[in-house]
Amino acid sequence: MNNQSLEKFRSDFPALSRRRNGKPPIYFDSACTSLVPRPVIASLLQYYEQYPACGGKRSSHWFAEEVTALIEGKPEAGITGARRAIAEFINAGSGQEIIFTLNTTAAINTVAMGFNFKPGDAVLISGREHNSNLVPWLRLQKAGLIKVIHTAAGLEDAFDLEAYERCFEMGRIRLVSMAFTSNVTGVTLPAKEIIAIAHRHGARVLLDGAQTVPHQPVDVRDLDVDFLTFSLHKMCGPRGVGVLYVKSELIGKVEGPQAGEDHLEPVIVGGGSVSNTTFDSYQLHQGPEGFEAGIQNYAGIIASAAAVAYLRQIGMERIAAHEKELNRYLTGKLLSRYGDRGWFTILGPQEVERRGSILTFMVRRPNAMGIAEELNARSNIMIRDGVFCVHSYFNQQFGAGWRQPRSHWEHRMIHRLSFYLYNTLQECDLFLDTLEEIFAERGYLE
Repeated sequence: MNNQSLEKFRSDFPALSRRRNGKPPIYFDSACTSLVPRPVIASLLQYYEQYPACGGKRSSHWFAEEVTALIEGKPEAGITGARRAIAEFINAGSGQEIIFTLNTTAAINTVAMGFNFKPGDAVLISGREHNSNLVPWLRLQKAGLIKVIHTAAGLEDAFDLEAYERCFEMGRIRLVSMAFTSNVTGVTLPAKEIIAIAHRHGARVLLDGAQTVPHQPVDVRDLDVDFLTFSLHKMCGPRGVGVLYVKSELIGKVEGPQAGEDHLEPVIVGGGSVSNTTFDSYQLHQGPEGFEAGIQNYAGIIASAAAVAYLRQIGMERIAAHEKELNRYLTGKLLSRYGDRGWFTILGPQEVERRGSILTFMVRRPNAMGIAEELNARSNIMIRDGVFCVHSYFNQQFGAGWRQPRSHWEHRMIHRLSFYLYNTLQECDLFLDTLEEIFAERGYLE
C-alpha cells in the first residue's frame, strides 16, 4: 500500500488524530479490537438520529420499515441489506445462512449448546485455542455430554495433518472446532484440508474466524465449512455484533429434523424468534430469524454493512499484503538486534508470510514485566501482553506455574503486536526506538 493511499485511509480513523503529551497514538492492538472508520461511525449515528426503532417486522410503521430494509434488504429500492452484505463478504450461498450474534464467543456457544450432540460424541480442537473455543466444550465435557480431544501445538505452530487424521481413531468425533488463525502466532490453518478430512470421517467443522475474516479473503463455499464465526469489532465494525455462518442444511429445519440428522437449534428463544405460541406449545421461525430472539443491536447490525463495504473498497488481498510488509520489516529489525541474545524469541514460524498480521515475542529476563505499560507511557504505543485468553497453550508450553516463577531470574512475558490497514513503517520505527530505550535502561543489552 503506497504512502498516499495509506494516509487517505488513516484519515478515516478519528482516533488516530488524538494527541497525548504531544504525540499521536500508535495502535498495534487490532487483534483485540480494531479502530473504527468514519463511514461506520456515520452509519451508527444515522440509526440513532433518523430511525431508532425496532426491526425484524415487529412493527409496520415508517421507521421500523427502514430498519428492516437496511438489515434484510429491499431490492426494489436498491438496498442490499446487512445480512446479504455479510453473506457476500464470505461468499455464503444466502443471507439465510447468516445469524447475527453478540460476538464470536456467543456464536461458538450457540453451536456448543444448540448442536444435537449424542452420548459418546467427541469434539476435536487444536492445541492453541482461545478460551472462547475451549471453555464451551470443556463445560459440555464436565456435564458428561461430550469428550474433548485436542491436537498438539508447539512454539513453531506447525499443523500436522497426518496426526490430525489419526485423532479420528480416538473416538467418535462429531465436530471439529478450531481457530482458523491463531491469535498468538498469526498462523492460519490449512482449513480446506482439515475440513475435507473431517467430512470423510463424518464430522462437521466449525472455524473460529475472528482473526481470519478481518485480514484475508474467506470463501465458505470453497472451504465447504459447516460453521464460521467472527466479530465485527475486529474488522473496523461496531462492538457487540458477531456473525455465525451456518450451512443452510443445518438450520433449514429448526423444528422436526429427522432422527440422527445433524442440525442446530436456537439456544435463546422468545420474542421475535417465534411465529406462534399457546400456553402449551410454540412454533419457531425458520432460518436465522429463529436464532435472533429479543431486541437486537440494530444500529450495529446495520453498521456491519458499512464495515464490510469499507474493507472491500480497500481490498482484502491489499490489506493482507500490507500487514505482511509491516511484519516482515519489524521481524527483520527485531531479530537483527536481539535474535542471538538467547532471551528474545519470536513465537510461531520463521517465515513471516505464515504469521500474517501478528507478531508475538517473548522476553525472558529478570523483571520482564511492564514493558507494554512503558511503551504506552513513553510513546503512546499500544500493544498487548499476557496470555491473550489462551492460557491452556502457554501452560502446556511452559508449565502451569510459569506466570509465578520461583525466582525473578525465571521471569518471562509474552508481548503481541497486531497490525492492520492503518499502521505504518514509521510507527514500527518508533516502536523499535522506544523498545531499545526500555531494554537499555533495564540492562538487557549489556
